[in-house]
Amino acid sequence: MSDLQTRLDTRTLVVVATAVALVPGMIGALVWQTRRAYPGRWVLGNLLAALAMFLLGLRGNVPDWMSIVAANACVVGAGVVFLQGIRRFRGLPIRWWPECLLGGLAVAAIIWFRYLANNINVRILTIGLTMGAIGIACGITLLQQMPPGRRIGLIVTGLAFTLGGVVQLARGIYIFSIAPVADLFDPSTPNALFFLAASLGVVTWSFGFILLTAERLEVDSPVHNLMPVAESILHVGHLPKNVPDLEVRQQLRRIVDSDVFRRSTQMERFLTLVVERTLLGHPEELKEYALGRDVFNRGEAYDPRMDSIVRVEAQRLRRKLREYYDSQGGQDPIIIRLPPGSYVPVFEYRQLEIPRQVRSRAL
Repeated sequence: MSDLQTRLDTRTLVVVATAVALVPGMIGALVWQTRRAYPGRWVLGNLLAALAMFLLGLRGNVPDWMSIVAANACVVGAGVVFLQGIRRFRGLPIRWWPECLLGGLAVAAIIWFRYLANNINVRILTIGLTMGAIGIACGITLLQQMPPGRRIGLIVTGLAFTLGGVVQLARGIYIFSIAPVADLFDPSTPNALFFLAASLGVVTWSFGFILLTAERLEVDSPVHNLMPVAESILHVGHLPKNVPDLEVRQQLRRIVDSDVFRRSTQMERFLTLVVERTLLGHPEELKEYALGRDVFNRGEAYDPRMDSIVRVEAQRLRRKLREYYDSQGGQDPIIIRLPPGSYVPVFEYRQLEIPRQVRSRAL
């Protein structure tokens, strides 16, 4: 009876983890659909995590290709899109092949050790090593070079992923080498604690995502966006010289979410990387060689003298920015420019005529 109760409790924890992952996934999907402000990869990651937990909870009631292969593929897929979303959020290039290769090998191992050499402990070790590596990579990416004003969200989310990765590694190694199991819902305290930790992890990183993207969920009405600029003109008599990082990132998000950039992933990645590295105080990394390697995946052997991809795409980016400011961004208060002959962007306020309602409110 005790074993049965423990097994029931473990399955109950899986159901709870499913609900916990589904709620932020649905909220993120709604926000992303209506505002395009919440990174879509994070939405997909939470939904894949919820689907994985749901399929795991059906173990023994549905075919193994669903509760084992598909469930673990969803787990790995969630980790991959989380890592890609985090790299994109930090202005880093998305490198598809390392994480996709790791995920593909993990799923292949799951299939092998289910249908050719059935061994649940090797499967648990495989997922533990894979998700542990991805989780730690997510955490390190968030925790390094944290800009001022964003530390709380980065620390909370980074620690959630780092600790989650460590737990995954520890569980995989522990079960494989010390306490082998015969069933995923083995009636043991460590197993129950793991699923409880999974639920808490989903809550923590989802809360962290909200902290990270809170500034992007503000109302982007023209009056709201012009208020800081209007007040500086009315009270100081001129525009401030330096645009705060927060306002630059808000403007960057408006640009990459526009119709001009939405269909051009490479231009979006190019602009995001040069802006973020400038804000982080690393303009020295915006050389032609570094951009060819990091944005256009040219590798360490890239030679700018033989390949003009960066110069050509920089000209295209400048045209895209002019197109944006000539259309959707015609009233944006902040201009992001990429001067000719340079890959370091310039941020400046637009000289705008202050609307009457803004002037009245400021006075």
